Amino acid sequence: MKLSKEARIGLVVTVGIVLLFWGLNFLKGKDFFSNDKLVYAVYNQVEGLSASNPVSVNGMKVGLIRDLKLLNDGSGRILVRMHITNKVRVPAKSTAQIFSVDILGSKGIRILLSNEKEELMDGDTLYAEIQKSLTDEVNAQVAPIKAKAESLLASLDSVMLVIRDVFNNNTKNNLKKSFESISNSLSSIENIAGNLDTALSGKNRLKTIFDNLESITSNLNNNNEKITMLINNFSAIADTIARSNISQTLESTKKTLEQTAGIMEKVNKGEGSIGQLINNDSLYTNLNTTARDLDLLLSDIRMNPGRYLKFSVISFGSKKK
Repeated sequence: MKLSKEARIGLVVTVGIVLLFWGLNFLKGKDFFSNDKLVYAVYNQVEGLSASNPVSVNGMKVGLIRDLKLLNDGSGRILVRMHITNKVRVPAKSTAQIFSVDILGSKGIRILLSNEKEELMDGDTLYAEIQKSLTDEVNAQVAPIKAKAESLLASLDSVMLVIRDVFNNNTKNNLKKSFESISNSLSSIENIAGNLDTALSGKNRLKTIFDNLESITSNLNNNNEKITMLINNFSAIADTIARSNISQTLESTKKTLEQTAGIMEKVNKGEGSIGQLINNDSLYTNLNTTARDLDLLLSDIRMNPGRYLKFSVISFGSKKK
């Protein structure tokens, strides 16, 4: 069947339009003849990312970004759709990180593989992450130093305020007087040193002092044995005292004194014979009367022994009738 000229022109135009449409969509990352997986990632900002930018794994290109659009929830977050070839196994729960492709600032997405055993499926959503720029890295390193510097400057400012408050006019005058006093003290010390030097230099006094010290040292050296013997004697006396059990002796003496005090207390109260004798006049009177009566009895026996003693005189050799 032979086509007319108009039909051929129409067919060529149709094929051209289809090829143009396919080419434009292919450049945008849409391939109608591909069976790549379509996956998603949601970002708060995309840092200049655009459609058709590459998606890579460990530096190897594995897909393209299809499109970007704002979510309808009013949060301002951006949904990024990307095609990933099935020839590369990507674990589930991997991370899609936006990074700088070159020094000119072109952006792309690289997938940071996770340790999951399950494979990423068509329609899954990846974790979203943005690589820190050089400025962010520098700021992160400089921020602690900046904070410390600001704290140091604040401390220095406080110190300077304290110093300014301390070194007021009164303090300056006091410091000036203190330095003047120190200068006067040094002058006085210098005068004393000069007078001491003059006193010691006159009439060989310094030599006499050293001679006396040498004599004392010689005497100590000559009597070293006696000093040692004296120290040994003191040590022996101390050892004897330590072995004499003074504490027990003192304890016994204390008990004896306590007993004596108890006896004296009883005597003072009139308890016992001695107490009665000392404190009771009747006992003394009775004893005195008894002694006097005994003396009279002995005198009467001596004067009149016949009243008390009778003797029978028997002649030796005589017989009893």
